[in-house]
Amino acid sequence: MKILATVGLSFLTLVACSSDRVSSSLPFFPQVAPQPPGSEELWLLAAYRGKLVVENGCVRLRPLEGTHSTTVLWYQGIELDRDKSGLLLRGGRSGKITRFNTLSEFGGGEAPAEYIERDYPEVARRCGPPYAFGYPANVYDAP
Repeated sequence: MKILATVGLSFLTLVACSSDRVSSSLPFFPQVAPQPPGSEELWLLAAYRGKLVVENGCVRLRPLEGTHSTTVLWYQGIELDRDKSGLLLRGGRSGKITRFNTLSEFGGGEAPAEYIERDYPEVARRCGPPYAFGYPANVYDAP
């Protein structure tokens, strides 16, 4: 029985080491709440350029102009992950990725602080303003 347990643990260790995915905790990744069934999802189309960063444990967008980053509520279908090269966002349907700390383009639009504070209080408490809704332009796979 001891030999079987040792072999099993060794196999699990090999499988874990051979994966591209790196297991460690991910930062807070706010997302827009799913739409009620039967309603149409709307993705805003304003254009941003900047870099994905983690500040105070939250995923944020730092624009090219200015020094203040924005808390983004990411649309459904955008996933946060980490691999050997670092943090990334992935389009759930397209599989395309956008890496953190790399100049990228984003779509979306500003979100009023009052709305976020009322409907997304955890985002307001953990990350703070300013706020926007968004998605990486290269992973755009809106419904």
